[in-house]
Amino acid sequence: MTTPEIPNDESQMPQTIRSFVIRISAFVILTYPLGALGHGAEFLSAKLTLLPDAEVRLDVTADFGGNPLIADETEARKALQDPVRLRQADKLLPLTELAAPSLSQHQNWADFAPAAYLPSDTETQSHALITASWQWRSETPEIVFEMPKGRLHDVLLWTHDDADPSAPPKWMLLLAGDKSKAISVHWTPWWRRWQTVMASSLVFVLLGYFVSRNFTLRQRTL
Repeated sequence: MTTPEIPNDESQMPQTIRSFVIRISAFVILTYPLGALGHGAEFLSAKLTLLPDAEVRLDVTADFGGNPLIADETEARKALQDPVRLRQADKLLPLTELAAPSLSQHQNWADFAPAAYLPSDTETQSHALITASWQWRSETPEIVFEMPKGRLHDVLLWTHDDADPSAPPKWMLLLAGDKSKAISVHWTPWWRRWQTVMASSLVFVLLGYFVSRNFTLRQRTL
């Protein structure tokens, strides 16, 4: 068993301490009795919904009504412009390269955060929330998100399986420079994808046309 190395560079210590404190705080927030939770959310909540045929939807929500790091709606919109990125091989893709985002302003935390993260009186309290949503079809059976270094807003990433809504969500807190675990999507074999079926149908139609045309030409030459 190896002992974790302690960074020798004193300049790294504040970041190390901050990372430790935030992780402990996230654990306490997500496991403490609901009635003890406050109104505000100090993280961006990123809900990843797993849909059929490798489709995924990422809803990232910012609370500008009770987040000390987000002063107003303008700051909330800035925080949602590039909250996390998708890791593909050796590059990080901004979400805007996967799909155009849609923005909605609402007061509904219940649909955009894990149940354990919600205050007990969340339905009676008013919220000031903005959600940015991206939806795309994954090119791989697993996806990995990564937080670029230097980011101010930490992200609580959690999954919701559309095929099994009752399944408890899995969550992880991403700090600047963190990478998520690989998340499996509902990968559809290539022979079952509608694009393949359509392409195969077109090939059969064209093949039938040329066979029929060739047969007709032969009949005319006899």
